[in-house]
Amino acid sequence: MLFSVPSIAQRDRRKKVTEGQPSEMRLREAEFFFTEGEKYYILEDYAKALKNFQYVIDLNPENPTVHYKIAEILAKSSKEEDLLKASASIENALSLEKKNKYFYLLASNIFTSLNNFAKAEQTLETMMKEIRGSEEYLYELAAIYQYDHKPEDALKVYNRAEGIMGINEVSSLQKQKIYLEQGKVSEAIAEGEKLLAANPDEERYVMGFAEILSQKGQQKKAIEAVEKFVLTHPHAGAAKVLLAGFYRESGQEKKAREILKDAISDPSIEMGSKVIVLGAYTTQIGQNRAKQISDPDLESFALELFNQLKKSYNDDPNVHIAGGDLYIALKRPVDANTNT
Repeated sequence: MLFSVPSIAQRDRRKKVTEGQPSEMRLREAEFFFTEGEKYYILEDYAKALKNFQYVIDLNPENPTVHYKIAEILAKSSKEEDLLKASASIENALSLEKKNKYFYLLASNIFTSLNNFAKAEQTLETMMKEIRGSEEYLYELAAIYQYDHKPEDALKVYNRAEGIMGINEVSSLQKQKIYLEQGKVSEAIAEGEKLLAANPDEERYVMGFAEILSQKGQQKKAIEAVEKFVLTHPHAGAAKVLLAGFYRESGQEKKAREILKDAISDPSIEMGSKVIVLGAYTTQIGQNRAKQISDPDLESFALELFNQLKKSYNDDPNVHIAGGDLYIALKRPVDANTNT
């Protein structure tokens, strides 16, 4: 076992020392050992901390906090034996104190580590009945239901959370994930629409929603969603890049190029995204050349993108590497060497 505990003989000796002492004396001694245990816990000497906390149990077994501290130490172990002992200790703590949320949270974590999801779920449900204002842990409860392969229970809990705290990213995205795993595409899309309606200015929400639409074969609807957002958020650079990608996938190359000419020089868009865009064109050029397909307009546009990138990020080696790859695809090895 990771943590050593006092032997029965040691604990018996401790009991003999304290036998016959007034209750007040025992409590005072228990307080001393608890303080010592806390000191060693802070110093991360968990073996000594555990030994002192065990002395406290001998002196005052009705102290819920010391049962909690013992469980907290044992829970640091990855061994099942220690985790089982931790679960027994935290259950002792909860039997003595039912209004401390930290006891319930530790218990839930221990039961989850033991893959006893049903007990973890029950623990959090009890906590929310016993302790007002602990509803923030509904998300944790829903996540455990998901680990436990209980999607319908998870959905109910996420809906409970929304009823209390409103529509938000955690519940909406997790509900979307569950619905998609169940093959309920229309329900997943409805969740995305709800999240967007509640957060109309959040760029990453519209992008995530559009990507789901695209993945599920609803390219037209994906394009419409991003177009609408870009129209009212002209500085949404990342959304513009995504929209350009959708245009390219749907054969609307002219529209894609119009957006990318502006996007490539937009300082709000991270450089890595721009290099990825150039790389996509480089790949297409390489594939065309391999098939002996000539597309001068495409090649000219790719070079235009590279020159814009080089103008803005001339000191970045990734840009020059991307340029070298482009020139290699164009069968221009001398230029490739110059630009790498």
